[in-house]
Amino acid sequence: MRFIKKLPFFYLFVCLLFVQFFPAFSSDDAKSQHENRKETLLYGLESDVIELLDTFIKEKDRDFLSEIHDVFASAKSTALKDKIILYYTELKYEGLKDYALGILEDPYDEKKSTVILLMKYAEKLQIAEAAPLLRSIIESDNTDFFESAVNALGAVGSGDDAAFLAELFSGDLSLIQKQTVVKALGKLRAEESWDMLVEAAENEDENTFVRMYAAEAIGNIRPEEACDILLRLFDSTDPNLRQYVVKGLAQNTSQAAHSLLFTALKDNHYKVRLEAVAAVQEQKLTEAAPSLLYRAKNDSESAVKYACFETLAFFGDKDGVDYMVGILKDEKKGDTLKAKIAASLLKYDVKDGTEAVVELALKTAGDDKKKNLRYALGKEFAKYENKAFEPVCEAYIKSSDAATKGTGLDIYKKNPYPSLKALVQEIADDDKASSIRSKAKSLLDL
Repeated sequence: MRFIKKLPFFYLFVCLLFVQFFPAFSSDDAKSQHENRKETLLYGLESDVIELLDTFIKEKDRDFLSEIHDVFASAKSTALKDKIILYYTELKYEGLKDYALGILEDPYDEKKSTVILLMKYAEKLQIAEAAPLLRSIIESDNTDFFESAVNALGAVGSGDDAAFLAELFSGDLSLIQKQTVVKALGKLRAEESWDMLVEAAENEDENTFVRMYAAEAIGNIRPEEACDILLRLFDSTDPNLRQYVVKGLAQNTSQAAHSLLFTALKDNHYKVRLEAVAAVQEQKLTEAAPSLLYRAKNDSESAVKYACFETLAFFGDKDGVDYMVGILKDEKKGDTLKAKIAASLLKYDVKDGTEAVVELALKTAGDDKKKNLRYALGKEFAKYENKAFEPVCEAYIKSSDAATKGTGLDIYKKNPYPSLKALVQEIADDDKASSIRSKAKSLLDL
């Protein structure tokens, strides 16, 4: 009799033990990531769907385009609709094209945030049919959408639209509006705006930012004809204007332009030096390598140093690569510097450099004092497909540190090495429910 009275408590105790030691039997864990995500889209709270869309944007996930379109069609919330528009913009999905054109034809009863996002959508997808609609918005008395409409027109417009914007510039515009118009003309690169932009660039009484954007634009429209103008403008005491002169010369292959780029590498202002490094890389001016190496060793600005590392890696310059490998092997050098160098070497798959980064990663895999460097290197490995990363992937997956193990799975996702499948399976079969286990299961389901 006493046993029967205690029986319910006994069953309760057994159930508690079952939940504690066998959590893998939960229905959520048994479902695949794909099924869980689909259910969230169908039945989840608005906040859950928005959070999931953020994940899709980060992962560039295209698996649920039709389901998300259905969600958009029935959505009442501005926040949810805007997030879906942003998602479609990031993925360049054309499913909202007709909707976007319909709204841009008469945007004034819609939420401002939605209209602006649809303009960005038209801009990103290069929807030429949007151009006349954008011009109508620009010409209207409503200034809420002026900057966004001009920016979008700069991406989707034609020569006629450039002439329209050039004429608009001479009208009654605010300073911000003038700057926006000049930037849009720079994107259009249309001959129709040449005279206006030259005048703006050379006008010393004009706003600095207007002159900057105009200088870049004329360099893109007529590189050879603009060269002499830009060379004169480089004498300016304003470093911002000098920076944009370098931008304007980035496409110019003349000896005079190259000479100025080499001079700009030694400019007193770091923004000018930084722009010069970018231009040198864009034109593949390998003869600048000694100057870049000097800057990498001695520049006072970290941003310039890091840019030089990347360009030297891009060139595959032997002296530059040797210098970077030396830093990776020097225990006295900082981890942030090493992570930046590793990122450049892996990005361009520099042979000797990649080997040095792999060697460094294997050293950090078992050194918890180097966790931050380990994580930073792991994120870089996870970006690229490369057979050489296999020992790093294995070391990370075998780590007792959960974050390192998860990074190892990220590397495996990009590089599903057959030899490491059993290790991933072990994590997936682990009785302890965890995000790591879920990630491993999803990788095996691919």
